[in-house]
Amino acid sequence: MMKLPILLLLAAGASTAPSKMDELVVELDKELTHKPLIKTTVKLEDVTLQAGQSAVLHCEILSIPSAVIFWEKNGKLVQGDRELNIFEKLINTGKPLVDNGIVSSNYHIPCATHNDTGVYKCIGYNGHKRIESTAVVEIEGTDAKCPSNKHTAPMITLQTESRFEMSGNAATLVCRANKKATWSWTFDGDAIYFEEGRHEILPTGDLLIRNISWSDMGDYFCTAKNKYGVAEGETFLYPTKRTT
Repeated sequence: MMKLPILLLLAAGASTAPSKMDELVVELDKELTHKPLIKTTVKLEDVTLQAGQSAVLHCEILSIPSAVIFWEKNGKLVQGDRELNIFEKLINTGKPLVDNGIVSSNYHIPCATHNDTGVYKCIGYNGHKRIESTAVVEIEGTDAKCPSNKHTAPMITLQTESRFEMSGNAATLVCRANKKATWSWTFDGDAIYFEEGRHEILPTGDLLIRNISWSDMGDYFCTAKNKYGVAEGETFLYPTKRTT
């Protein structure tokens, strides 16, 4: 049974220390149908750029339960955080969990300068284990004046590639951008009817689907939009057979 003090702490909206949060995650994940695991499926690669050139560092991680990805440069956090999806876990409390999937992340270098030189780490974390992939970025040539990124379209930085979850449970399809955006989602090319109450776009851009069923299987597309342009991501949801 879940420890009451932890639930009361969350219900009160109090700040939860990482050690307490890890303890909560372990408690909530006791219904997983498979043991926790995490591994990198697409690793970072070293890259040498010419000054002014653009690049995208990309990594993908397979995890049970679902992982988050954040980035460090020379040991300092530069993108994302280790905050896990506790909300979904609480919705699914007491139910068998699959919570299996692949998540990908992009770190964008829009206009390389020598300030971008360094050691970059793509770090995956699922509340049980942590894994990382490392790349060295080197810049050659003379720095040029780069345009401002303030008035630009959003870029997708984190998304679910595929997600497996048991029918009847809630599942979250992750889609995040590097700046504030207006979010929309489609399913197999059609608009999603949020009036039914099962679907909800979270403030982060993620799509939460409650009580998933076989009819929810398919391709989902997220769109992040601002007045300068749009960015799109794609993911796949696979509801598995219910077990008791």
